[in-house]
Amino acid sequence: MELEASICNKCGSKGLVPVGTTKCFCGGDRIKFNVSKDEYVKMPVDERNRMIERMGIKPQINKDDAYTIFRATNSTEIIDAMIELKQKDIIEYGLKLSQFDAQVRQQVAELRQSSQANAVKCPRCGSTAVTAGRRGYSLISGFIGAGKTVNRCAKCGHKWKP
Repeated sequence: MELEASICNKCGSKGLVPVGTTKCFCGGDRIKFNVSKDEYVKMPVDERNRMIERMGIKPQINKDDAYTIFRATNSTEIIDAMIELKQKDIIEYGLKLSQFDAQVRQQVAELRQSSQANAVKCPRCGSTAVTAGRRGYSLISGFIGAGKTVNRCAKCGHKWKP
């Protein structure tokens, strides 16, 4: 996949994206830098910032704020509304952004909890540090019970069949 360097005019998200990418996650337009991928990668950060300044790009919202809003709402329209709110009432903007941040944190916590609930646990100690392996020896392949899988707890050493 061929990459090119660009920046979003709305959130200032910059970096390498697939060639031809015209939109950012926030709904802003991606503006291509007038440098090659290799030049961009080797370019010091302060030089990148000067290049952006010369291009006259002034993001309307911080990319981290835009990403938080997008993760919470999956909506570029709400990002636009938040940009308007930021211009009108910075305090209200901060409060709403805090609510979106709390919502994202809750979603992450629920995902972690869900993945932990689905994890294989040792029946003896409850640890999720479990390895699965094959055991045994066979006359044909050299391993008994070569097709048998056994779980082993890395914490207490308990072995059991799944």
